Amino acid sequence: MAKTTLEWSQEVDKRLPSLVALRRDFHRHPELSFQEHRTAQIIAERLHAAGLEVRTNVAGTTAVVGVLHGDKPGRTIAWRADIDALPLTEVLTVPFVSGTPGVMHACGPVGPTAIAITLAEILAARRAEVAGTAVFLFQPAEEVFGGAKPMIDAGVLNNPRVDEIYGLHLTTQNRVGHVAIRPGPAMASADFFDVEILGKGGHGAYPHLSIDPITVAANILLGMQNLVSREVSAQETAVLTVGQILAGTKHNILPATATMRGSLRTFNQTVREQVIERLGMFVSNIAQAYKAEAHIAFQGDGCPTVVNHAAHSDFVKRCALDELAAEAVEDGELVMGSDDMSLFLQERPGCYFRVGIAPSGPPRPHHAPEFEMHEGGLPIGVRVGLNVMLSALQG
Repeated sequence: MAKTTLEWSQEVDKRLPSLVALRRDFHRHPELSFQEHRTAQIIAERLHAAGLEVRTNVAGTTAVVGVLHGDKPGRTIAWRADIDALPLTEVLTVPFVSGTPGVMHACGPVGPTAIAITLAEILAARRAEVAGTAVFLFQPAEEVFGGAKPMIDAGVLNNPRVDEIYGLHLTTQNRVGHVAIRPGPAMASADFFDVEILGKGGHGAYPHLSIDPITVAANILLGMQNLVSREVSAQETAVLTVGQILAGTKHNILPATATMRGSLRTFNQTVREQVIERLGMFVSNIAQAYKAEAHIAFQGDGCPTVVNHAAHSDFVKRCALDELAAEAVEDGELVMGSDDMSLFLQERPGCYFRVGIAPSGPPRPHHAPEFEMHEGGLPIGVRVGLNVMLSALQG
């Protein structure tokens, strides 16, 4: 492992215009989870043109896998990027603003996608100097935690057998050009739930003749926070959020039903299981206290915590220090956001690190209509990613 040579650095520099253009094109044409057909087609075309072995329609989805065999003996290393957008309406006025109404890339996956394609093209251009086999995994449906598992089940880590896996997340929570690496738990688990409340509808003027599901929902919502503040150790972390309550049709009508939708995020599996179990009992018992019925249902298996392997996190940090000034390489903080890169890291050792893209001016939060990234983070991701891949492939 050493600082990328001049020749490799020149490969990065000459691709910067293409890198930015590719990111902007993807941003202009966002596609929702499992609908990333145009995105997948472009990825496949670029990888084919670079001379990689390409597999599409992986697991019957829009996932794409590219395999590059270097001319020297070495190890098999995977690099993963996600490709889907979010159901939001963009409010920015940049020339490459989303052209799809109600859909935008509000979390930056097009950056890592463009970075991963560029990494593949650079390695392919100098295949004679590349050791081992590089496997590039382009995953759909990260925003709904639906794309990683079918890819793993389809054997993308076994054909060829991957030794380690790496990837990066672009974040506006870090200064542009800075890299953050955190060993161990790094990003929270996520479990999405729906609560269905069954009351008895009636006239708003006569609530005593009805069973008001909105009142039940309100009390469940308030009480849920006590599960965290009073039943989870203060030394642990848990965030319980209700993001949607659906009920009613008019000012003076008490509805018969209400629906609550929310999420639970933790870092500790024991805490995760504890809160999930208590939520079931809590929701039902609160509803009974108001003569209503309520049931909670969790969507699938949820998304486990991203846990970076210690040795591989240290390796990525050393690669970053080779490429950047020491003050630009940070010890990452715990992040309450979630990512199903966690499933890949359960199968193989590796590290998922963060590259800063914070723009100047006011904060641009992820998953918000005003999300915006500083493109200066793109070449940083390529430089560090290239060092990681070259060094890991050589072993």
